[in-house]
Amino acid sequence: MALQFQIITPVRTALQATVSSIQLPAVAGEMEILPGHADLIAAVANGELIYKPENGEAQSLFVGGGFLQVENENVLLVTDTALVADEIDPSAVQAAIERAQTALRNSKTVLSREEETYLAAQLAKQLAMLDFTRKKKSRA
Repeated sequence: MALQFQIITPVRTALQATVSSIQLPAVAGEMEILPGHADLIAAVANGELIYKPENGEAQSLFVGGGFLQVENENVLLVTDTALVADEIDPSAVQAAIERAQTALRNSKTVLSREEETYLAAQLAKQLAMLDFTRKKKSRA
């Protein structure tokens, strides 16, 4: 038995595959989806998603926050970001981190609560993306 797995973002279908397992960062902690899993909807956090194609080696990608739906043997992840390591430019990520840190540090009294929350979320996402690329390089 296998899972039909699809990842969609606002700009593309990032993945459509038949897989035997999926490991991902949920807001409540790491989770693994295997064939026969109970139906659920879960909030997904920034981090590494690892999936194993039915007849292949495990593969991974970085996912931003989103929502996962498991229904029967169909798994759908709706996220704002889904990138393989080769699609991530570490220097651009580092620059985005520095910009967000500077904006948060220098504008505490000027930013609205919403702007501050947005910048903090973007900073967390960029830090998770940088961590993902570093882990992938260390495994290679």
